[in-house]
Amino acid sequence: MRHSTRTAAVALTLVAAALPGCLISSENHVSYTGDYVPSDKLGQITIGESTPAFTTAILGEPTSKTDLEDGTSIWRWDYVERRSGEGAVLLVFAGENSSEVARSTYVQFENGVASKKWQS
Repeated sequence: MRHSTRTAAVALTLVAAALPGCLISSENHVSYTGDYVPSDKLGQITIGESTPAFTTAILGEPTSKTDLEDGTSIWRWDYVERRSGEGAVLLVFAGENSSEVARSTYVQFENGVASKKWQS
């Protein structure tokens, strides 16, 4: 009996060594739809300096523009962030998950230059 247990353990170890990528695997994906603005692009917008024309050149046309009574204007870029992931253990147990989150990027203009920027 002892010999068969040891043989089974050795066989399992050999199988595990031969198939290291198949024992545990996972894969994650992130995708965007809409007017996605990466944070590094938003970082190129300088408060007190960036004009609406420069902002459009860097970020693209906004989803919407809202002019406020005090003379300021708020531009908004809307997008959906989708995250999905899959995983498997020994190719026997598998699972996946996904989520969607609506997000926006904003730039406020006052007196012809950016006065505030943020993402939510």
